[in-house]
Amino acid sequence: MTITELTGTPTLAQLRDHFGPILARIRAGAGERERDRRLPHDEIRALAEAGFGRLRLPVADGGFGVSYADYIELCIDIAAADSNITQALRGHSGFVDAFLLVRPDDAFRRFFVEEVAAGALIGNAETERTGSYGKPSSTLRTIDGRLLLNGTKYYTTGTLFAGWTWVTAAYERDDQETVVASVPVPTRSEGVTLLDDWDGFGQRLTASGTAHFIDVEVNERFVVPREDKLTLIWPIYQLNLLATLVGIAEAATADIVDFVRQSKRNAFNPSVPLRQDDAALATVGEARGRTTLARSAIVTAAATVGEVLERQHAGLAQEHEFDEADASVAQLWQLVIDQVLTVTSRVFEVGGASATASARAFDRHWRNARTVASNNPSWHSTRAVGDWVLNDVPVKAFLINALTGEPHQT
Repeated sequence: MTITELTGTPTLAQLRDHFGPILARIRAGAGERERDRRLPHDEIRALAEAGFGRLRLPVADGGFGVSYADYIELCIDIAAADSNITQALRGHSGFVDAFLLVRPDDAFRRFFVEEVAAGALIGNAETERTGSYGKPSSTLRTIDGRLLLNGTKYYTTGTLFAGWTWVTAAYERDDQETVVASVPVPTRSEGVTLLDDWDGFGQRLTASGTAHFIDVEVNERFVVPREDKLTLIWPIYQLNLLATLVGIAEAATADIVDFVRQSKRNAFNPSVPLRQDDAALATVGEARGRTTLARSAIVTAAATVGEVLERQHAGLAQEHEFDEADASVAQLWQLVIDQVLTVTSRVFEVGGASATASARAFDRHWRNARTVASNNPSWHSTRAVGDWVLNDVPVKAFLINALTGEPHQT
């Protein structure tokens, strides 16, 4: 069965049957890619060619109309095979769900729906070291009749794997007013330089490096000035990271199980096979329970976000629904971090020194989880949820303050 042979919207089981062989190959090479720092270009290309990037497009637009909850389930499956890949596809997910599919039926939407339906992936290039999200130092200026992009972006996760990247800049319009705008830029454009210089100790293969834009000519019809409107971009981005975390825990659990099953020696209790040892049984049971809890919580939140997305597409969603969607995701950060970091630490409780062998690369699970968890310190999200519950202050108030440095007016 191939995904192009399916009619209508595939079920989660059908999606897993289709992507399963690709994920098996991805999983088999994950440890070696980590050791060699080989970016997963081929693996991501295989997923794109199999239709992953268009899963959320409506069937009428050349996609598969997969529910958002099923999409997140599949993201967890991919992260369990290689957590770098799910995070690398974060920008694509945000572009498609939080921007493209909620646009009116205009030329921009039609063009990029066709691009995504044809297999294009979109990266992300918004973060800067010299400017805030609300006041980017990157610029879009018309010079000698050409609209040119100049600037440097950091943490451009996934852009090295993508045909386009979504760039934010200060846009100097013809009327001399400067506004914040975003524009999709082909990654192979003249003047674009992409670097794999991410130096974190985990998630080393997400291509979260630097992007330089020097006199890059862009198409003015693709420039989208930022609007003050309700959006689900934050919970969509966060669910990608949470799915990545749960996938890491599932990968660590699978490694624990394989290690125990294959072990011929139980150094601490040699009279009992390791797979029958109380420590191993308890560790595996706990790991399974923690990962099951975390996956269930994330899928439930994804269903909530998915419902609001559908209502947003129909023009029916109200502000309080966006606020509740934000809170449904923000409240999970501490829960999921605690579960995942515990699982990725306990992998070493069973095998002792043998589990620390470099060839096994078990340490990558904890390093990757700790790196993903550091994207959004959980204390802030937890506090924001409390403020929402007790004082009716929406989670987006904390987000606006953090991203722009400007207090949110309630």
